[in-house]
Amino acid sequence: MFRLRADTPPAWGEAIAADFVSFLQDHGHNERKVANQALTLAQQNHRRVALVADMIELAQEELGHFKQVHDLLAARGHTIGQDKPDPYTGPLRKLLRKRDQNEYLLDRLILFSLIEARGCERFKIASEVLPEPELRDFYRELFACEARHHGLFLDHARTLFGRDVADARMDTMLDAEAEIVRGLPIRAALH
Repeated sequence: MFRLRADTPPAWGEAIAADFVSFLQDHGHNERKVANQALTLAQQNHRRVALVADMIELAQEELGHFKQVHDLLAARGHTIGQDKPDPYTGPLRKLLRKRDQNEYLLDRLILFSLIEARGCERFKIASEVLPEPELRDFYRELFACEARHHGLFLDHARTLFGRDVADARMDTMLDAEAEIVRGLPIRAALH
């Protein structure tokens, strides 16, 4: 669909392999938050039937991922733990224009597409660096899901607002996302 403009540094893969439980806890919270945001998007845009249907499916899938992560934590004797502030999504949310509802919806669709694309990139790395074959397989599956999800959000943005408008806004937000990623600390977390 599109190429992110800043790559995750190799040290991130080392960090998640060294503290996999912290990574799993953060990953679980992110799955839960995406499910919640999808349902919020559906509720706030209830007249957009196709968007609502896709957001319901996405929420169900993300809740399934949340359960899978929870089960991985439980099998290791851990809980989901407390959610911690995310230094990635906070700055990204500041990019949302709120002057009118259409701009705001467009920006949210683009933002969610970017977040899913970043998750896709990082799940691919996880599938390559984690030592256990079943974990590598799990993250390969999630990589494919995230690829589909970021395309879904971008497709809705293009359908609702036109390809040129959506792609122009994506271009701007890709640059901003790259700057945010370059400034992120290396930690055992999804973002």
